[in-house]
Amino acid sequence: MPRAQQLGRYHLLDRIAFGGMAEIYRAKTFDERGEQHIVAVKRVLGHLAEDDDFVQMLVDEAKICGTLRHPNIAAIYEFARSGEDYFIAMEYVDGKDSRTILDRCRQLGRTIPAQHCGYIAWQVAEALEAAHTQHDGLGRAMRIIHRDISPSNLLCSYTGEVKLCDFGIAKATLSRVQTKTGVIKGKVKYMSPEQAMGRKLDHRSDLFSLGTVLYELLTGHAPFQAPSEMELLFRVRDAKYRPLHELLPTVPNRLEAVVERALQRARSARFQSAREMGDALRGFLTHDAPRYKRSHMGRFLRDLFAEEIEHELRRMEAYVVHPGDATQVGENLIADVLGPDAMFRRFSPVAGDFHASPTQLPTRAFPRIEDNKLPTGRDMHTIETVILDRNRAPTRASGRPRRRILDAAFHQADTKIIRVRESDARSTSSPRTPSRPRKP
Repeated sequence: MPRAQQLGRYHLLDRIAFGGMAEIYRAKTFDERGEQHIVAVKRVLGHLAEDDDFVQMLVDEAKICGTLRHPNIAAIYEFARSGEDYFIAMEYVDGKDSRTILDRCRQLGRTIPAQHCGYIAWQVAEALEAAHTQHDGLGRAMRIIHRDISPSNLLCSYTGEVKLCDFGIAKATLSRVQTKTGVIKGKVKYMSPEQAMGRKLDHRSDLFSLGTVLYELLTGHAPFQAPSEMELLFRVRDAKYRPLHELLPTVPNRLEAVVERALQRARSARFQSAREMGDALRGFLTHDAPRYKRSHMGRFLRDLFAEEIEHELRRMEAYVVHPGDATQVGENLIADVLGPDAMFRRFSPVAGDFHASPTQLPTRAFPRIEDNKLPTGRDMHTIETVILDRNRAPTRASGRPRRRILDAAFHQADTKIIRVRESDARSTSSPRTPSRPRKP
C-alpha cells in the first residue's frame, strides 16, 4: 500500500497534475477535532524554487487569492516553505476542470449542453466581479486582473460548483514582480486583442477571455486558431472568428449574443463589467432554462466521469497516513494577509493532537526590499518598459547570471511567453498615423 509523504501540515496522496513549474497533489490534513480534510497542494519544482523571482510570483498569487473570499474562487489556505520545498495549500475541488470536460466530450462525440456552458460562464463572471472590485484593508482598489482565463483554470465539482483558480500571473497593485510591456504571458488563444499585442490591460480583458472559453465550451473548438503562434497572435488581435451559429446552429440566441458582445475587438463595445456579463448569462438561464439548478451540472459531470470517480475513491483509500511530525509544519509566508482566523491555523499533520502543532507561524518578509522603498499610490498597470529579450538574461550585482526559469514555460503545451517585435506587428496591421516619438 502506498504511504503518504508529509509536507508541512499535509500528507501528500496521489499526484493529480504536473506542469513545467509545479506539481499538484491531493493531500490530507486534520483539524482540532481530529477530522480529516482533503486539500490540494501545489509544490514548486525543485529547480524553480531556487529562483527568487519565480517564488515571488507565487507569493503574489497566494497573496492575491488570500484576499479574495468568494464561493466561486478556490480558496488559498497558505503559502509555506518546509525545508527546501515551497508549496501552496488550497481548496480541493472534487471534480474536473473545463479542459478535461471538453476533452471527454470530444472523445465521446458529444457537446456540452448550452445551459451548462452558460452556467459555468455565469459563475466565472461572478468570481471575476469579486476579483475586479476587490479592495485592500485601507479601502483602496486592488485592480486585480486574472489574465489567464482558460478552460484549465475553471474547476467544476461533482456537486455542480464552479470555481476560478490559478492567479499565478494575475496583476494587482500588490504584485511586486511586474510584467514588461510587450511581454505576453498566458495562453495565447484565450487572450484579448490588447493582451496579445502586449498592451496595457484592464478588467475587460478577462471578459474577452471568458467569451473565448464560452465559445469553446459550446462548440468544442476555440474561436481563434492558426498554424503558428505568430499567426495566432494576429488572429486574436483582429478578433476574427467563425460565427457561433455556423458551428452550432442550435445555439440559443441570447447565449450567442453574450458571446458576440464579449468577443468585440474594441473594449468599449464589450461588456463593461463582469457583473454586466453575469447578468446577461443569468438572463439566458432564466429565459431558456428556467428550472436549471446547480444539481443539474453535478449530475452531468457524475454521469460523464462515473468510472473515474470510483477509481479515484479506491486510490485515495489505498494510501496509508502515518502519524505526522507536528514540529515540521513549515514557515508560512503570507500569514499577514490571511489574518488571525485563517483556515491553515486549524490544520495539523497529527490527528487528535492538534495542540502539539504550532499555529502562530512567523511571516517571511517578501520581497527582498523594505516596504518603505516600494512605490505607493501607483497604478502598476501603467508601467511600461522594454520588450523582453529571452536571449539576454539579467545579472545580479555579483555578475552571476540569473537562472533562466522561462525555459520551462516555453516547453509547456498551452502556455507561452512570446516576444513580439514592433516591426512584425506593423507589417500586418493597417496603416496608422505615426505616434509621437517618445523622449529617450
